[in-house]
Amino acid sequence: MDEKTTGQAAAGRPSAMTAATDPAPPREVEVKFRAAVAQLKAVRTSPLLGEAKASPARELITTYFDTADKDLRRNGLMLRVRRKGRAIPVLSIKWQTPSEEGLFARGEMEVRCPDGLPAIERFDPATQERLAAALKGKPLEPVFETRCRRAITVFRYGHSEIELAVDDGAITAGDARLPLCEIELELKSGNSIDLLKCASELARGCELTLEFEAKSDRGYRLAEAAQPKAQKATALALPDAITFDDLLAAVITNTLNHFVSNWASLRDSDAPEAVHQLRVSLRRMRSALGIFRRVIALPELEDIRSEARRIASALGPARECDAFRQNALSGPMSGQTEQIRGALPLLEAVAKRRQESYAEARRVIDDPAASLFVLRVQGFVFTRAWRTALAPQDLGLLTTPGKIYAATVLDRLLKRALKRGKHMPDMPDEERHEVRIALKNLRYASEFFGGLFADGKGLRNYLGLVADLQEDLGAHNDAATAKSFIEGLQLPPEAGTHFATGYLLGWYRHATMVADGHLAKKWKAFKRADIFWE
Repeated sequence: MDEKTTGQAAAGRPSAMTAATDPAPPREVEVKFRAAVAQLKAVRTSPLLGEAKASPARELITTYFDTADKDLRRNGLMLRVRRKGRAIPVLSIKWQTPSEEGLFARGEMEVRCPDGLPAIERFDPATQERLAAALKGKPLEPVFETRCRRAITVFRYGHSEIELAVDDGAITAGDARLPLCEIELELKSGNSIDLLKCASELARGCELTLEFEAKSDRGYRLAEAAQPKAQKATALALPDAITFDDLLAAVITNTLNHFVSNWASLRDSDAPEAVHQLRVSLRRMRSALGIFRRVIALPELEDIRSEARRIASALGPARECDAFRQNALSGPMSGQTEQIRGALPLLEAVAKRRQESYAEARRVIDDPAASLFVLRVQGFVFTRAWRTALAPQDLGLLTTPGKIYAATVLDRLLKRALKRGKHMPDMPDEERHEVRIALKNLRYASEFFGGLFADGKGLRNYLGLVADLQEDLGAHNDAATAKSFIEGLQLPPEAGTHFATGYLLGWYRHATMVADGHLAKKWKAFKRADIFWE
């Protein structure tokens, strides 16, 4: 069935509420930026504020509470008491909202607490019950504290009222201290689209970069002397009755969440998985948009795909260093770097290149262009911009059951993979690469849509089969990439380094032979595999 005609029987526009219409409270919608102290003046004097005046800066002292076992954090809850001058202290609880509400929304509830104690009895019965279930009778204790000077400006933007808060201070946990300098734009009334547009203008005008790690997350890390961890993509929880319109929004949102969830790890650690997951997230986004563009002809969609490719390419050198180093240390040089002649100078050259590449990767993420990209994609989802790309006679696609559309896509992607691999395994490297790309798109689509069809085991088995085949098909490409990477290191013409690089490239050649030996059997298994979407 053609993907563009699957929805023709369904009439009218989607009944789901658009993302630009904000759900009812309690919740907060705010965009956070990290900033240098030197940028704060530019923010305070931004033309966006018009004639609005900032309130006098006041000291905020916020204490965060949890059990000794961090049960609230484990349950996705945050409890704090905030003191502001002589005002009555405020007790707050925050929690993550469903991903479809976007990157910048969180659940929030506040009550006054004159004694400054985190007594959960001050909340409504439902909230008390939620907190009690997480605490399990364990006592609360302070975990960390933030102290900052905050200046607030409330101004109008579009049809909305927005609060600009400029914070300058520190997070403390025991003797540990972390500087805190950030800017928050919070939607007080109006709509999220205005907030995103305002944030984009501010980021562009003041060269700001987004911050996705909450103060509470940084505080817990400081208290535990921990680094932020790289994050893999989360599985999509899709309702059976989801429409094409909501399915498209859910998939793009999932890839965007995956992307920004790895910013903190790249910024504050050298964990190879962070760069890897950043690139994977952008490949997933491009694959998803490539799937949907068959029925949505929209220049903005193509622009987003192009920018995702640019950012991923800029992160490529860091990933190449990690992949080469990991393959060398876990493969031919495992446990014998000192015994292999020339191995140590080779790895030192890789380490130097890696340091340079990681510095560039961090510049890419901290460049305002990356933040503007995120805000643009989130706005694309919030406005459901794809609706405008459909002709009146095609509007029925929007209310097409997502399951029908997904099955059509998966059928097409499977047929493409089988067609490209028709002469497997006797194919040149260029054609193998095309098969690998086709399998990658099939795998991503299976991840996106799989929850609509399969039980967990059936989907995992299919994904494992495709991923395993992909890996073997990539062996030749890995060998070619390794050779190019070594040439780019411009190593000195010494016998030792020649030996080490030859030893390593020989291992890659052997890996291609092993992969080729398995390929025919794995391809046959793939062709015979039961598909989960029928």
